[in-house]
Amino acid sequence: MTTTDLPGVVRPRTSRALREQGVSKHLLDGPRYSRTSPGRYVPAGVPATTTQRLVEAAAHLPTGGALGGWSAAHLLGAVRFDGLDRRLRPAPVVLCVPDALHRRAAPGLRYVRQELGSDEVVHVGGIPVTSPARTASDLARWAPDLEQAVVDLDALLQAGVVQESALALLAHDLGARRGARQARSAFNLARYGARSPGETRLRLTCVLGLGAPTPLLNPRVHDRLGRFLGLPDLLDPEAGLVLEYDGASWQDPERPDGHLDPEQHREDNEREEWFERNGLLVLCATGPDLARHRPGLISRMRAARAEGLLRGPARWTWRVTPERYAFPVGRPR
Repeated sequence: MTTTDLPGVVRPRTSRALREQGVSKHLLDGPRYSRTSPGRYVPAGVPATTTQRLVEAAAHLPTGGALGGWSAAHLLGAVRFDGLDRRLRPAPVVLCVPDALHRRAAPGLRYVRQELGSDEVVHVGGIPVTSPARTASDLARWAPDLEQAVVDLDALLQAGVVQESALALLAHDLGARRGARQARSAFNLARYGARSPGETRLRLTCVLGLGAPTPLLNPRVHDRLGRFLGLPDLLDPEAGLVLEYDGASWQDPERPDGHLDPEQHREDNEREEWFERNGLLVLCATGPDLARHRPGLISRMRAARAEGLLRGPARWTWRVTPERYAFPVGRPR
């Protein structure tokens, strides 16, 4: 895989190359240029995007090295890896270097010593990054816990960086590497279709915390007349239970407050009413539910699932429809 285009990125240039073009040392040391690393510069005012930061960090790569982890995932197309940690602070750029090389720690950089085969490195915009398979394997092994490992894999699957069918093969190829046990468990739990980390964490709470079967992810739900009811985040088809994650952030710039946006909140309520009117139970969870109040959330899930199983399908007027089956879209009238 080789791509040559990284739109909106300014490549750092060496001081020697700039001086050959007539840029004096005085100008380089002035406000017109910003030094990205020793001996390399970009014009001042270049937007500090995640991709720009990765391109600047790649100047530190030695021969045989490659960007890895979240850094590789971002350049491979999984933009959910935005380079921020859970506290919204910039995470160090991950640079994989050969075992024989030693690099001093530097601000904003994390060096990982590992040998990469020729089939484990691809180039994006001329920058070496770990291959999709190696990136998935490393993220799953390096994650601080199993839940974060699954969150990362779900993001790779949703972005199309790796395919769900390839995860079993990746698990087989792990060998005895550090973190292999966690990675194998994560490969087994990862699913395509999760649209946010919150949805993944809610699914894992249902599966690992409650012990329920894996719910359907964002299925198309219609009533008996074929009218579209909505796309619930998660659906337990055995119990007729919808699980919704109400996040406070949103990808849509028109509704940056997510489910807290008044119009979005109105649409959420309308959709939930139609779900319930057709026999579905609805349980909503927020970020605090998945963090500080998870035991209480599991208790709520258990009670809701028990109620759904007790009701049974006698009152159901909903059905899940394959994506390829065409139905009229719109609320029932």
